[in-house]
Amino acid sequence: MKFTAAALLLLSNFAAAEEATPGFKVTVYEGPKECSDEEKVKAGDFMKMHYTGTIDESSETGEKGSKFDSSRDRDSTFDFQIGVGQVIKGWDEGIVGLCKGAKATIIIPPAMGYGDSGAGDAIPGGATLNFDVEVVDLSSTPPPQPNLFKEIDTDNDKKLSKEEVDAFFQKTHGAPTPDGLWENEDKDQDGFISWEEFGGPKGASPDDDGSEL
Repeated sequence: MKFTAAALLLLSNFAAAEEATPGFKVTVYEGPKECSDEEKVKAGDFMKMHYTGTIDESSETGEKGSKFDSSRDRDSTFDFQIGVGQVIKGWDEGIVGLCKGAKATIIIPPAMGYGDSGAGDAIPGGATLNFDVEVVDLSSTPPPQPNLFKEIDTDNDKKLSKEEVDAFFQKTHGAPTPDGLWENEDKDQDGFISWEEFGGPKGASPDDDGSEL
């Protein structure tokens, strides 16, 4: 399950962004507005962010003020690389220039969010979004790849059972294993997912501690 969101343009970029995309607005309400280059977000940086997304009061569609997602509710940051298309346009263009530790509210018009298609039941097509975001951390180097295989393999038998995969998704997402995922991963259809078959982050071996990329 992937979660996507949208964000902000800062300081000298504000006027140009708002002129190019009417309705796009950023307000830094806490934390630094000026910082060194090392603590300023650049395209390509690896981000750790918190966010809460709601339907903006100015939106022509959707329930105004309703919350559709929040990393804070999960007590886990949203981690991604900025400027490479992993998130919607509003985030990719807007977060660049923010300082580490900055908190801001961002209004994202449909053209920089989910457009006319929307996203699920909570974000209808044409919705203007409001994000309350915090830049928790940033780095120019990618984080170590986690060994998700080892995390799911709770009995340490070097293979994943359907029960282990189901338990992982219930624990992390509160939902069952997505349709088709098990069939796609268990390529030899033997009832288990081997380390070789596993398509997620898995380190260098089933026993890897996640320190290698």
